[in-house]
Amino acid sequence: MQKEKNHIFALTVTSAMIALSVVFCRFLGFSAENTPFRFEMGFLPIALTGYMFGPLYSGVGYLIADIIGSLFSGYAPNPWISLCQLLTGAVMGFAFYKKSHTLTRTCIGFSVIAVFIDFLAKAPIFILLYGYTPLFAFGARAINAFLNLPIRVLSYYILAKALKKPMDKLLKTNSKTSFREFANSFQAVTVPGLERIGALTEKLGHPERALKFIHVAGTNGKGSVSAYMERILSAAGYKVGKYISPNLIKVNERISVSGTDITDEELQTILDKIEPLAKEVEAECGIAPTQFEIWTAAAFVYFSDKECDFVVLEVGLGGEFDATNVIPTNEIAIITRLDIDHTQYLGTSIEEIAKAKAGIIKKGCATATVVTVNQVPEALGVLESTALDKGCTLTVADPVPTGRRGIYESFSVCGIDGIVCGIAGYHQIENAALAVIAAKRLGISDEHIKQGIYEAKNPARFELVSENPPVIFDGGHNENGIGALCASLEAYYKNADKTVIFACMRDKEIRFSLEKLNTGNTEFVFTTVKNNPRASGAQELYERARSLGFDGKYFEELSEAYAYAISRGALTVICGSLYLYKDFMEMKENI
Repeated sequence: MQKEKNHIFALTVTSAMIALSVVFCRFLGFSAENTPFRFEMGFLPIALTGYMFGPLYSGVGYLIADIIGSLFSGYAPNPWISLCQLLTGAVMGFAFYKKSHTLTRTCIGFSVIAVFIDFLAKAPIFILLYGYTPLFAFGARAINAFLNLPIRVLSYYILAKALKKPMDKLLKTNSKTSFREFANSFQAVTVPGLERIGALTEKLGHPERALKFIHVAGTNGKGSVSAYMERILSAAGYKVGKYISPNLIKVNERISVSGTDITDEELQTILDKIEPLAKEVEAECGIAPTQFEIWTAAAFVYFSDKECDFVVLEVGLGGEFDATNVIPTNEIAIITRLDIDHTQYLGTSIEEIAKAKAGIIKKGCATATVVTVNQVPEALGVLESTALDKGCTLTVADPVPTGRRGIYESFSVCGIDGIVCGIAGYHQIENAALAVIAAKRLGISDEHIKQGIYEAKNPARFELVSENPPVIFDGGHNENGIGALCASLEAYYKNADKTVIFACMRDKEIRFSLEKLNTGNTEFVFTTVKNNPRASGAQELYERARSLGFDGKYFEELSEAYAYAISRGALTVICGSLYLYKDFMEMKENI
């Protein structure tokens, strides 16, 4: 969208410059009759166009100006002269585009035009088309170029210097993404650290200090655990804020109170409040707050304004240096299943990742409780030692499966029997158990716990989006997530033929995922996530898979991949990226 706006702006300004060029050339220019001598200032607006927008705009702009000027004067345009004007404009663009205005650069740019275009190119044109003798044509063009060169150099140099600030301001104003657009844009790069979010929350009056947090970190299951916790606390009658990421369809999903997302108007009011403060933080810290930091601050403000009793706070990335960890303390810390992921930020070993996640364990925790699942020994050891150091008790969930209702599991834990998960999937037992244990530590009744677990929903997590033929959407994107998906498929659709529609980010390893999903009765269909700079293209993903020994088909459009999968009549599994869910839902609306 912003690129389109930039092109429209450039075309609008270039059109105005073309008009000025015609006026300067045809009305303020001078040609000696029956000679090749020519003096005009039509180049000046085009040179400024070249500085602002580059050689394409200045080259085509000067070409159009010459054609319009010729027609306006009653002459048919000379294609060879017009071509020379195109080259002149392009050279000015190459010489001046977004470069500092120095006398040396200006001299070189116009000297190239004088020698190679005004002299060497135009002299033969006057000889061939107008019958001038070579001596006269080359002599006249040499004099013409010699006289025009200092005029062009000085006039452009002086004017460009004088107009530099207004031009740069104009360009900056147009190209600058609005604060709302920036906050809502795709965040391709994460910048860990608490300095910026700390400065921002301080300027906002520390709204986070008035809130009680259930802090949720981990690699897989954070969203489901957060959904269970929010429903349990709401069932118990509390006003509950929930902060999650990423969103699936609309950014407002990230901030909700008792199941209702923040409205556009409420969000805009908060972002308007944050914008000037974010600029102050940028000036102080040397780097602007990231989108996630802006959203985290906005969530704190919203939850404080709404006077939430509890806030379920999902970590964005890691834990220790994640923006959510700016909170001074929490009521309870929950750490879900850990896996190797985001190694460029968190480390390459499970111990390093566990250490980063354990950063949410805090001294002064209201219940002195950390809840986790039965992690691998290396990770569990890190969590145990950190909890001990912070004066907290680590509780490991140990639920007992008791059956299932279709694709929904039931289990018992903490002496509560007959708990039924509201989110599908075999792996949901441990996610729900984490929420049950946390809720018990907070003093929530068994009745409200069971109600909340049953009512919880978390789209795109083993979600049955169609029954005939069956279609499962699952956001699993790493080894643990794909492993959980495959365990559920084995439990509910054992030995079923399946078509797997797979898309992922370019930085993801795919061998493990494809190996787990390939059960001998699997056909892969590769596609891509739209409008995501990190996404792997469908053909690129297909070729990567083939190099690993996995064949299939690929379609750039999800709709084509889905149509093919449905035509097979088998179980369809869509997985590899949560970001694909938005594309899927938009596609479903148009079917």
